Amino acid sequence: MGKVNRNFKASVFTHLFADPDKELGLYNAFSQVHYSPGTPVTDLTLNDVLFKDRVNDLAFSIADIIACFVEAQSSLNYNMALRFLMYSGRVYEKLINNDEMYSESRIMIPTPEFYVLYNGIKPFPKHEIYRLSDSFLVQPTSDMPLDLVVTAYNINPGFNDDIIQKDENLHGYVMFISKARAFEQSGMSREGAVKSAVEECIKQGILADYLQSNASEVINMLAQEWDWNKALEINARDAARETEVRVNKVWQAIVADKDTALADKDAALADSYAALADKDAEIAALKAKLNEAQLQK
Repeated sequence: MGKVNRNFKASVFTHLFADPDKELGLYNAFSQVHYSPGTPVTDLTLNDVLFKDRVNDLAFSIADIIACFVEAQSSLNYNMALRFLMYSGRVYEKLINNDEMYSESRIMIPTPEFYVLYNGIKPFPKHEIYRLSDSFLVQPTSDMPLDLVVTAYNINPGFNDDIIQKDENLHGYVMFISKARAFEQSGMSREGAVKSAVEECIKQGILADYLQSNASEVINMLAQEWDWNKALEINARDAARETEVRVNKVWQAIVADKDTALADKDAALADSYAALADKDAEIAALKAKLNEAQLQK
């Protein structure tokens, strides 16, 4: 099975929203609280120093009181609560002075919020909640010692439109991806579909400034992103097949062992029956001798 390059993290979504004002607008679309323009926003996105690439999609703080984590996905992933746990731990390490961890005073930290924005083609509800505790092998009998809650939204057209339309950039992103996907499904090559989507969005005033300034980069990023998703899909399918093969082998081994054990038990029972038959024959012979002796008397 081929290995997937898991360091790849370029996407139109991260490129588009890697700006404090756009991050604030994105947060306001999904949050129950609305922060006014000019509210301080600090980027907290993790970067891979070795590969000079992003580890996660978006992480940012708002007014130093909210730490928002956002992942945009076109492939379903039910391990997001676990991934967010790892991301948030690294982000808080960046925010907190290590020496303060051992002081007597309580350290106050930004309240975390976790969002997944799904725009894939597989069926997905309007929204869904992922919990870290769903992955626990044993559920606590009392208070949950640790949990993390992720809200996943379907941002395909027709789902959560009331939320999506709150932010111009998010609405534009959804429309752009939808057009590119429709062009590809009509029979265009992937590159041609993305190019056509860029041209049509510019004509219609959808992300016009962004697409005019970054057209070639957007075309390359989206094509790579979709190739990446396809690679992940193939990788997952291959892994599932390999798992099925391994399970079948284990099951066959269990059945074979069981059959061998049953055969051994049958053989042992046959030996026991033979021994009993021999004993019965000995008893019968003794009875015959006793009868003969009594007759001779």
